[in-house]
Amino acid sequence: MLKELIALVIVVILLLLFFKLVKTVIILIINSVLGLFALFGFNFLFNETIAINVWSVLITAVGGLIGFIIVTAAHFLGWAF
Repeated sequence: MLKELIALVIVVILLLLFFKLVKTVIILIINSVLGLFALFGFNFLFNETIAINVWSVLITAVGGLIGFIIVTAAHFLGWAF
């Protein structure tokens, strides 16, 4: 009886950790997609010449909306892109 109870507690803890990890990953994916849409939409709507290359897409995909702000700031400051 005690072994089954301990196994049940361990499984519940593992499930909770798994759901917390999945929730975090989903939030990161949503942030990355929003950043990429912002980059492409900004170029399209405002006719800007921010170069969409591997580096700008990677920075935006990893950083999300903050990455988009970094790429846009680097473009307007003349540092890159």
